[in-house]
Amino acid sequence: MIVKVGNTEADIRVEAVLSMPRLSFTANHFAWAQALMPLGIRPTMGTGAFWDQVNSRIFDQFIDKCEYLLTIDYDTFFTREDVEHLFAMALTFQCDALTGLQTKREDGRPMLTLKGMLDNPPEDKVTTVPASWFAEPVQEVDSAHFGLTVISTAALKRCKKPWFWSKPAADGTWGEGRLDPDIYWWKNWRESGNRVYVTPRVILGHGEYVVTWPGKDLTSPVFQWTTEFTSKHRAPETAWSLPKS
Repeated sequence: MIVKVGNTEADIRVEAVLSMPRLSFTANHFAWAQALMPLGIRPTMGTGAFWDQVNSRIFDQFIDKCEYLLTIDYDTFFTREDVEHLFAMALTFQCDALTGLQTKREDGRPMLTLKGMLDNPPEDKVTTVPASWFAEPVQEVDSAHFGLTVISTAALKRCKKPWFWSKPAADGTWGEGRLDPDIYWWKNWRESGNRVYVTPRVILGHGEYVVTWPGKDLTSPVFQWTTEFTSKHRAPETAWSLPKS
């Protein structure tokens, strides 16, 4: 990827990394192509049942060949300008890892853990930030995501292996109290001397599959999460239905 400052150009070696299922969404493929091709960033796809193992193998493949890796989730929507903005911020502020704001599926809250909260979460599990937090170009956090994330390979080399790891809860189940591989990654990342940042100036779309129902007025659609339908087996109350006699 060519980075230009004034009249000076530098070729920064970047490899985009995607852990992919056998089938994915066409709309996302076009979004990646339209964003990455003009920048000269090549995507490398890996497949397998375990995304963390796939990412580890591809990271190993390019750790000595690139200055940066760009991780992409196959359901993330972004533009060329988003990629350019992320790299401008990462290079300017020397970020070990940097991403934009993206929300959890079927939730709406940003996928990040505020600095100092991962190991010491509040009892009510609620955190807030002042409006001024969003005015800064980058903010250090405890954890983020891999939707569209710039990762410095120099920082990756400092990171002890395994890079990803999971652990069940104390009772041996995979419910509350478990350690997921992505959270382990960020804990390990910070413990290895690296830092992760989020820039509020880049927002990323998160593709979701919803059920669309006719609304009660038959002019506006009603949307329902697929997991809600599969658990409740019925349309939402706001969907069209015949008046009860």
